[in-house]
Amino acid sequence: MITLSVDPTSQSFADGQALGALLVTATAMAVIWFATRTWRRGPAPTGAVEAEQAFSAALRRRNIVVGVLLAVAAAGLARACSYEGQPPTAEAAPVAQERVIAAAPRVGAYRLLAGEEAAEYERVMTSGRTPSGKRWFYDGPGQGPMGAILQINAVEWDAGLAEEKRSDTMTQELRNFFAGARASEVTDFEAGPWGGQLSCGFITPNAAGRPIVCAWTDGGTSGSVLLMDERSLPGAAGIALQFRTTSEKRT
Repeated sequence: MITLSVDPTSQSFADGQALGALLVTATAMAVIWFATRTWRRGPAPTGAVEAEQAFSAALRRRNIVVGVLLAVAAAGLARACSYEGQPPTAEAAPVAQERVIAAAPRVGAYRLLAGEEAAEYERVMTSGRTPSGKRWFYDGPGQGPMGAILQINAVEWDAGLAEEKRSDTMTQELRNFFAGARASEVTDFEAGPWGGQLSCGFITPNAAGRPIVCAWTDGGTSGSVLLMDERSLPGAAGIALQFRTTSEKRT
């Protein structure tokens, strides 16, 4: 999977942007103040009357510059306050209920494959790589031999995932996933009763058509389902919600 090292949706990134805006504002104010010092003082007076006039003119010019500085400071502060970040996934969507994660034997028109048939798919899909979490294969409503691949990983199984959820936001998690899947037209959808975030996108077309992959995340789980027989992103999102809610029981 491609992992983006900088999370532009995180609160720490937003804090950094706000600090940068404040530093730029402070620099601009300093430049304005020092650049106008000669203009603020005006010409040196040669007499008492001219001294009084020069003092009044210098005071007016100083007030003008102070007004400009206040306007710059207000704009910089407004800019700094406009940066809002998201908390890490573990904080944004904590899992409070007890839960049991297990593949449902049937999800709508999709039927769980078992035995040698599932083992064969597992051998082909793994190809020497260790999958993260658990994976299941489903027959689908289409003509192909396989209609869906469900994959779920949980923090209780994977310490690395737990650490990731303590640092990355949900948006960044899904961005990394879909970047690794090279998905296009990625769209956000309602995440369902378990909360978190869910998105779906198209992946590279193959001989069987144009598969859709949906992925979801919350404070305790990262899951995805690859659907071979769905044709629209909203339809795939509905199926993905069924996979999520039937495969992850909460009490």
